[in-house]
Amino acid sequence: MTTDTSASLSTELDVLGALLAFDFIGFAQKSAALDPADPRYGQAVGAAFGVAVRRRFPEGGTPEGIGAYVAGFLGSLEAGAEDFDPVFLERLFTTALGGGEVPGGEGPGPEATIQARLVLTLRLVRELGLGPDEQRELLAEAAVLATA
Repeated sequence: MTTDTSASLSTELDVLGALLAFDFIGFAQKSAALDPADPRYGQAVGAAFGVAVRRRFPEGGTPEGIGAYVAGFLGSLEAGAEDFDPVFLERLFTTALGGGEVPGGEGPGPEATIQARLVLTLRLVRELGLGPDEQRELLAEAAVLATA
């Protein structure tokens, strides 16, 4: 792995860490350093999302359970819910739980995917009640997974 790749993965985790800390200025500044053209773009955030999903669904998830969770998530958004396709979000959860890709079409692209994973990871972390120490553990675990 090159230093550029390490820096890219680290930057993604810094972006997520800023979001989890509600440091929106840091989030915006760090996000500007992300490069959607990087072939590993979104990998670290995807790893963190996967860790959070597996903590939320430690026994795995049924399609019905995942669908209900996504519907509840979308129902909790006052504005912006129309930006998220429920079928796509369900595929993100199923994939994160190790279910592979779920048929249903292509995703909306890497930028929309990373945005969805960021928002969902924030929601999962809050729902799980992870404090700063547990958040750092989640980010460290994601770093290991993303570099493996």
